[in-house]
Amino acid sequence: MSAFTGLRPCLGLATRRYRWQVLAWMVPLWLFLLGHPIALQRMYPSFEERTALLSQMRGVPGVRLLFGPLPAAGSVGEFASWEDGGYLLWFVAIMAIMFTTALARRDEQDDHVEVVLGAGAGRWTPFASATTWAMGAMALTGAGLAASLIGVNAVVGETPLRGALIFGGVTIAQGWAFAGVALVASQLVRDATTARGLCFTVFGAAFAIRVLADETGAAWLRWLSPLAWRDVAEPFGAERVWAFAVFALAAAALVALAALLHSRRELLGAVLADRSVSARRWRVRGPLGLTARLGVRRLAAWAFALALTGSLFGAMSGGLSDLIANNPSSTAYIDKIAPEMRPVVQYTTLLTVVIVALVATAVVQRVLNLAASEERGLSEAALTCGVPRTRALIAALADAIGAGVVLLVVSGAVLAAAMATQVREDHAAGRAFVFTLTQLPGVVAAVGIAAMLVGAAPRWRSLAWAIIAWSSFARLFGGLIDMPKWAQDLSVLGHVIDPWGTTHWLPMAVQLGVGIACCAGGLIAYRVRDIPA
Repeated sequence: MSAFTGLRPCLGLATRRYRWQVLAWMVPLWLFLLGHPIALQRMYPSFEERTALLSQMRGVPGVRLLFGPLPAAGSVGEFASWEDGGYLLWFVAIMAIMFTTALARRDEQDDHVEVVLGAGAGRWTPFASATTWAMGAMALTGAGLAASLIGVNAVVGETPLRGALIFGGVTIAQGWAFAGVALVASQLVRDATTARGLCFTVFGAAFAIRVLADETGAAWLRWLSPLAWRDVAEPFGAERVWAFAVFALAAAALVALAALLHSRRELLGAVLADRSVSARRWRVRGPLGLTARLGVRRLAAWAFALALTGSLFGAMSGGLSDLIANNPSSTAYIDKIAPEMRPVVQYTTLLTVVIVALVATAVVQRVLNLAASEERGLSEAALTCGVPRTRALIAALADAIGAGVVLLVVSGAVLAAAMATQVREDHAAGRAFVFTLTQLPGVVAAVGIAAMLVGAAPRWRSLAWAIIAWSSFARLFGGLIDMPKWAQDLSVLGHVIDPWGTTHWLPMAVQLGVGIACCAGGLIAYRVRDIPA
């Protein structure tokens, strides 16, 4: 029997299990890169307008910090590679980390690997399957993004084939690099959560190296950060194809290191000492205390990430709000997204929508953890100790909403503090905090929908992510595609209380009512269904 016996069936099994999840990541990225450059070209139709816009943005430090060095010219391709690529490459890195750790560590943690090996698969088949599938998913993502840019070229031009392929190649190379990091982390520790923590630490270090390279002019540092490889290859610019040889060697070295570490450990084991358990006794009282204690590290990680995001957005606020106010094309562009508002209010609204979308992601994840706890047997163990089902679900909902309040306060406070140093008119800092905090009803609605899915149909719980995806798209891009106002208002994001302006109370009341009704429906369904489902 070969060490790779059963590789093809394992790849097919992984595809069957993860196909919808990976498509839920890929398709929005493809559509965004197809639609946004077209909208940009229609809003700024001339090359000179876009170049002038870049010149104005070059004086905003936060823009360079977030997106990297600005291109010299304003072609659609360069603009898309810089601005859209700044977002997309972050999401691709996160996607690589999440899926690779799920394949390489969580499947082993949940005994799927043991079942596969017991069915006759070769010793290296699970590792090879996880590696091949993750790398294939990244390749498909990059190919789709390249195809999106080719589609842009067919509609508005200025994104030639060579530049589109190089951008797709950069996406693939970066995805492979972070997949390699995730493979290494999955050999070092015993559980997927800790592995992801290590990966995001590397992600943060890569971002810091990219910023250091940009601010000091030390271009050689960009080779050390996958997040800066776009600036090395320069799609639609210098187009350094030879750089991909270095990128491929780096990714191959990470996979080789992961394979070496994998060969040195046992099934369910890890290279590093296990720190997921402790001899110390937890002082928890009831299911709410246990749920909060289990999620405290994840809450701290989200709070740190949101504080960093708020500080970056706040640092950009001064220059970009002036840009919106003084550039007629920019004003028209933002008016489509946030109409009938003054420039500072428009910019603050858009920032808080992005931040609250991240908060909603964090709290929905906490609700869905209840279904994951069922699969691991934790919920069953708690129920056998006499904890009522009602109390268990209420504890999960209270934990999620409480975490949401904490994250809204932290992110809103940091955003307000950062904006206070940049913008002083129109109560910008006060609006930043209030706009963030008063989107709590939308967060409650997202929690309620997730609770309904967990309570009634846990197999379909991933649909909760569709609510956040739709809400973000409708609020940020609905105006650009002339989406009806009622459809945009279906978003759980963007409905705020404005103490210095007009407040529309009805959408927030509806959101709160939907959240409470869905929580009640999920509670009723959870009490009568089987556990685990």
